[in-house]
Amino acid sequence: MKQTLNIKRLIARLLLQAIFGLLFIYCNFNRPANAQAFVNLESGAIFTAINDIRNGSNGTLFSLRNDFKTNTSPFLRLRAGYLLNEKNHFSLLYAPLKITETESIEKDILFEGKRFKAHIPLEAVYKFNSYRFTYNRSIISKDNFKFGLGLTAKIRDAGFSLRNSELLSENFSIGFVPLVNLMVNWNITHKMGVIFLGEGLAAAKGRALDLALSGRYSFNKNLQGNIGYRLLEGGSNGTNRYNFIQLHFVFASINYSFNKNSKDT
Repeated sequence: MKQTLNIKRLIARLLLQAIFGLLFIYCNFNRPANAQAFVNLESGAIFTAINDIRNGSNGTLFSLRNDFKTNTSPFLRLRAGYLLNEKNHFSLLYAPLKITETESIEKDILFEGKRFKAHIPLEAVYKFNSYRFTYNRSIISKDNFKFGLGLTAKIRDAGFSLRNSELLSENFSIGFVPLVNLMVNWNITHKMGVIFLGEGLAAAKGRALDLALSGRYSFNKNLQGNIGYRLLEGGSNGTNRYNFIQLHFVFASINYSFNKNSKDT
């Protein structure tokens, strides 16, 4: 367990170092021609619609939405990257997510072979930390409309745990998930626009979707603000582990673009 915790901390530390290292190199050394770096900070509220969990082949299926009555909680995302030649988008994302609820529920829960008795305060923790490297290339690139496709390499640190005064059971793991991404940017006016960013993949035993639609306002050539909605949906249906979620996010974000480096400068 200690080794797993150290791996998780290492992944988070390396990603944050990569984000800030990328910005430091961009700002202080020779930059690629026709490149523009950016950093994006996003925050808001999460609303849980579905979060169904079962652990163990004969485990109890329970819901963090219905059995635990999950409350609205805040979240934070940090993304940094750069745009090369107006077409190639590279970015790193750090998106931690943790929901903790305590409830005295009406039924026993069999979880990883351990029976958690009803009517005893029970703490449930759901975690889904996401670390992503994204590449997207614009296929359609006009002054007021851009459409791009790409690939995302995602490392997820995810799982859940149950704890009461008598028992503790945890099931957290780290895994790699490849995703397909698409990006749409429609400039309605010089200062206002609409942005859609979607990442996802589906397979026989599960799926993963992260879809965001937002309105953009440009305060100046470097600073933009967005207000939007995000849907995080998916899960896996395995023999020993079942989990499907549907989370709704209302968010605001600030995007700062550094001055562009061009061949003429």
